Amino acid sequence: MNRRFWTWAIGMVAIWPAATARAEPLNYQMVTVGDVGNAPDPATGGLYGAVAYEYRIGKYDVTIGQYAAFLNAVAKTDAYGLYNTSMGTNLNIAGISRSGSPGSYAYSVMTNGGSSANRPITFVSWFDAARFANWMHNG
Repeated sequence: MNRRFWTWAIGMVAIWPAATARAEPLNYQMVTVGDVGNAPDPATGGLYGAVAYEYRIGKYDVTIGQYAAFLNAVAKTDAYGLYNTSMGTNLNIAGISRSGSPGSYAYSVMTNGGSSANRPITFVSWFDAARFANWMHNG
């Protein structure tokens, strides 16, 4: 999955009212989108750009390190398939290795010519992004 789609997916599922109290399980910088009443963009045929309520969205791409922390918190059994084996085998963009067996999986950031922790995560689906956003919102 390319970075633009990942950022879009997180943006689409990681929006919640700015006033909502939530626990942030890791350091992930958010920004407020607050131009309530903003009209839709005419260039999109009036379909996109309107802001009906204030919300918060991730400022940057989700990193490999952040996604590894998420996996370690919620994917000991990986019942939802949040880890894609290509995350550990595609040497061009790999970044997370998995060890152990179902029920005791552990995830670690790989070193590919330096730490991969601050590189953007790849090989995630829209549903993976939704689960990450849910975890960010609910802890």
